Amino acid sequence: MGARIMQTKKGFTLIELLAVIVILGVLLSLSVIAVNSQRKQQDKENLQNTISSILTGAKMYVSDNRHILDEELSSIHINVGTLISGNYVEFDTSDESLSGLVNEKVEISKCDDNDNMKLKYYITFDGNTYNDCGCESQQTNVEAQKICTG
Repeated sequence: MGARIMQTKKGFTLIELLAVIVILGVLLSLSVIAVNSQRKQQDKENLQNTISSILTGAKMYVSDNRHILDEELSSIHINVGTLISGNYVEFDTSDESLSGLVNEKVEISKCDDNDNMKLKYYITFDGNTYNDCGCESQQTNVEAQKICTG
């Protein structure tokens, strides 16, 4: 019998393989972009939480050491390292993005001369100034990102 069996080639052509590789590459690059933006957002939130903790710790420090407000200074500076060693604030100092905070200072200023109870807390880190939203009725020259800590 002279019937010839047709042989079919199994496998993919080069074009099909290249198309699949290109599609996978596009999907991978999109997922990397999404993950990086999510990570940057998470890093920003971690920094804000840490700054908020530092400002809250500074409030507790001032509450425990009210005598520092008796001085006739317009502002008081407290080193973040002091707050850490006094157990007023705790954060992961091994995190490279936060390690520089240990050497920063929290600036505390009185809202007005008549009321020593109203204070505003500032900290500057990586060129950004953060504050605790105190003294809202007072105008300030400092452009600061607000982290309200109740």
